[in-house]
Amino acid sequence: MQEKNNMNFVALQVQFRHMPQSSSIKHLVRKQAGCLEKFAHAGSHCEVVVDEMNHWNKGGIFKVTIRYTIPGDRLYVAHAEEESGSHHFLYSAVRIAFDEIERQLKKRRRRNYRRKTIELAA
Repeated sequence: MQEKNNMNFVALQVQFRHMPQSSSIKHLVRKQAGCLEKFAHAGSHCEVVVDEMNHWNKGGIFKVTIRYTIPGDRLYVAHAEEESGSHHFLYSAVRIAFDEIERQLKKRRRRNYRRKTIELAA
């Protein structure tokens, strides 16, 4: 994914664990990752892991983990879990995890904006 203004590139990696790969899930992940383009920095990396776990008490659970790294900054991580049984639950878990990453990146942008404003005022 690339940002149009300054051509920063974010590497996107999608992994499936304990389940077959799904082109529709990959497409959804790429679409959701496209919403993060406005937060792109040179050298940023987004890793998405889609996992189907079998819990002895709950049955199957879809777990989506997103790790978004920005060079020189901290690692941003989001998790989402939904029960398995239908791909609708997996779609929901992907959206929830990306919403959480977007909230974290918006908070980072607000924090950096305030920091720059204070530095300019001083």
